[in-house]
Amino acid sequence: MKFSKNISENVNYIKEKFCYDKNKDIIIREFESPSGVKCFLAYIDGMANTAGINDFIIRAIMTKAYPKTKYDIIEVIEYNKIAEETDIDKAANSILQGDTMVYADGDLRCAVVETKSFDKRSVASPETEAVIKGSHEGFTESIRTSITLIRRIIKSPKLITEFVSVGGINGCNCAVMYLDDLTNDKLVKEVKFRLNNIKGDYISGAGMVEQLIEDSTWSLFPSILSTERPDRTAEYLTAGRIAIICDNTPFALIMPISLSVLLDSPEGNQQRWQNGTFSRVIRTFAFILSTMLSGIYIALICFHRELIPAELLTIIADTRRQIPFSSLAELIVMEIFFELVREAGLRVPSSVGSAIGVVGGLILGQAAVDAGIVSPVTLIIVAISGIANGIIPDYDLASGIRILKFGFIILGGTLGFLGIGAGVILAITMLAKQTSFGESMLTTSTGKRTTGGNMVFQRPIWKQELRSKILSPKSIRQQPDISRKWSVMEEGNE
Repeated sequence: MKFSKNISENVNYIKEKFCYDKNKDIIIREFESPSGVKCFLAYIDGMANTAGINDFIIRAIMTKAYPKTKYDIIEVIEYNKIAEETDIDKAANSILQGDTMVYADGDLRCAVVETKSFDKRSVASPETEAVIKGSHEGFTESIRTSITLIRRIIKSPKLITEFVSVGGINGCNCAVMYLDDLTNDKLVKEVKFRLNNIKGDYISGAGMVEQLIEDSTWSLFPSILSTERPDRTAEYLTAGRIAIICDNTPFALIMPISLSVLLDSPEGNQQRWQNGTFSRVIRTFAFILSTMLSGIYIALICFHRELIPAELLTIIADTRRQIPFSSLAELIVMEIFFELVREAGLRVPSSVGSAIGVVGGLILGQAAVDAGIVSPVTLIIVAISGIANGIIPDYDLASGIRILKFGFIILGGTLGFLGIGAGVILAITMLAKQTSFGESMLTTSTGKRTTGGNMVFQRPIWKQELRSKILSPKSIRQQPDISRKWSVMEEGNE
């Protein structure tokens, strides 16, 4: 809706839109300049800098000779960031973001002054992606602070930030960030297309946005990486990927990704390549253990006892002699109990969370063994599976694996290794069909000199001359063939 030249009509429209008679948060102040021009401004108390409004907007207008024949109020206001707006509804939306709308009688536009000033959490260490090497700064709920943290790392004029508002009622502000000289234009267009076509009254943050723009909503595996680390986000941006940062959420969404990205450590290339490769081997092994260990165990116990060494089989039989439940029921009950302990440790206050983990995992587990309710071997299998799941760096992936694990337990307990094999084929097929903005989840970096590598091997930094061709970046090369030029110069001197 366009502005009216009549100031009374514009004031009444803003008052009606914000329910001025009931809403005590909205501040609308009408005043007249020394030259006789009627003006009004509107902002939300608590979200705008009232001292700045008084000093640099109202005082600037009231102390300057504001001519009656000229209504360009933007030239009078003494504020750093001012924009003009011809649509009164868009100006009202800016008020909801913490800005101040200033209008002068007779004009067909207003000034939108960025006066945001509200309490926010300070930058702190990431809670879910702790590292030994690397940055200890994490995103905050303030979208401006999160964007600044990335720009402090990537000091490039080609780093683009575009804003998209989603959510009909709350108007969640999302920032799409990418490098204009690297990222594929089709990928940027697709991401913005999906964001602009999200319909819903309430979008709280990155978690809901992720579900609304991902390729497959039925898969247990995430197709978008969620990270709270600015350095990790910057690394993926320089590889040709896109990041989405949502207001009120201390996480960035990275796309497109693959399974190898989900299993990659937040430290990434901060480690020496030998240590990084060893860590990747451990994480890949943990991924397999967490998914299939419990199912393989129950399949061996129920259907394939001949594959178990005689001594170990005797021990298992002795420990199960007094157990009143079947092996399958016992394992499922213990897995559910372990999930209860995990959830309790996450939801209760941190001061008692560790105590619940110790009491639930050790004392109650040992008490159940002493009481003859569960066997010690089953408790060991459940514990190993739980520890392996904790090694997986991505929380969404780890959560999906915990659900998938119950499927393998049921298949192994009812069909043996035949069921386990069918489950593996089904899981691989599901991953192969799943895509992340057109990229298959099972793809890895192509070529011997590309960034990263596969799920197991991490290439040395000096051998990562090229970016992954899968992302189709505008520039494939990220460093020269000889990045350690000093070593060549030393050899030449010799």
